[in-house]
Amino acid sequence: MPPISNAWPDVEASLNALEPEYADRITSMVAFLKPHFKAIESYATSLHPAKFPCRIITDHYTWGQSFAVFELVFVDGVSWIIRFGMRPMDVYFNTAEQLERKILNEVAALRLVRERTTIPVPYVIAFHPITSPSNPLGPEFPAFVLMTAMNGATIEERGISTSGEGDPLQGDESKRPILLQYLRDIADIHVQLSRITFDSIGSFVLGKDGRVSIGPGADYGLGPFTSAREYFQLQADAYEKLAEVDAPEGNDPTSRLKRQFVALLWRAAIMPLLDERDDKGPFPMRHGDLHNENILVDETGHIVGVLDWDCAGTVPWEAFAVPTFEVSGDFVDLGYGSRDERLAVHDAFNAALREAQDAPIPPSGRTLAELHNSNAGHVAAYLAYWMFSMACDYDHTGRALHTIMGLDDMDLAFQKYVDARARGREGLSVLSPALTSSAPAVSVH
Repeated sequence: MPPISNAWPDVEASLNALEPEYADRITSMVAFLKPHFKAIESYATSLHPAKFPCRIITDHYTWGQSFAVFELVFVDGVSWIIRFGMRPMDVYFNTAEQLERKILNEVAALRLVRERTTIPVPYVIAFHPITSPSNPLGPEFPAFVLMTAMNGATIEERGISTSGEGDPLQGDESKRPILLQYLRDIADIHVQLSRITFDSIGSFVLGKDGRVSIGPGADYGLGPFTSAREYFQLQADAYEKLAEVDAPEGNDPTSRLKRQFVALLWRAAIMPLLDERDDKGPFPMRHGDLHNENILVDETGHIVGVLDWDCAGTVPWEAFAVPTFEVSGDFVDLGYGSRDERLAVHDAFNAALREAQDAPIPPSGRTLAELHNSNAGHVAAYLAYWMFSMACDYDHTGRALHTIMGLDDMDLAFQKYVDARARGREGLSVLSPALTSSAPAVSVH
């Protein structure tokens, strides 16, 4: 069997696509590891049940925001994956403390999933969450996780697009059964994770006794929370702070005001949609980064591996509602094209969810299909993703929020907001009563 890293993106092309400081973060890590590749191979061999020798594939590696990733291939063809924590991107992201939380969270999450579901996930062989004298690879080595590799291809590599841009089948109707199988399997994963619940919201902590509990969020160390409302209040605060940060257009005051306006819209939209019956939990487990690049399928579309659980945790049911933005259609027509295709995928997933779910349901009695198809789920999960990844953008997220809230003229509402700010009014008080009242439902259709 060829190495799984053969399917990874081209290293040189991927590095060239990055800003120099980000590319250096990766190449400097590889340069540090290079003299120690033999030691890494020996360490992996010592953990192999048959002590088989292995080789690390040095010329075809990959990376994410937190880890540099290498494949180890044993003489019997079996592969393991080793991921090394990279240096911080800035004073806030990928710090040593955050990296430790992410590694411990992923190890605990994988234990939960392996013990309590049939979801196919890697097996953790060894890990060390910090640089320390006790690191088995050496006191100067970065944090690492060593786990089994999983074979398969992404749904995109099977010729099906889940990005929402154009026909997902790309004109080939013979691929429809593959897409439907993929959606059924995501629905099954969603239902299985809904059965893993805890009394608080946060990330996973693995105790010395092997028990898994809930601790602070792996990303920024906030929480844990005992209330959904408290969680969403903090999320809204975070978006307002994000809106203050300089965007690519620089410090243009109008652009900044637009971002701040959208952050306020999100807070005003989500709060009336929360169901008090679910406010105190129990809260379900979410993967946290479930997109096509972290899902492996076989030729039929059946999911054979789900990767990268370092963002996993428990969340409110509204945030749980959409497992991945790729299976949720835009609730409103924003003129981005492919609306019919997105809704077709949305509806197919929703049908699969209705078929897959038997129990449990949250205290409010809402089914997972109803949550996926709701304004609450759309704002709390789908639009929350875009709020962060697109930095509170006005034309996509803002207009979606504006329409969901049943408002007539977003640009006029924004101008009223600007005028109120000019008069010294701040926060939600600058919004009209229509913006702060409970919004009418907007059908997905």
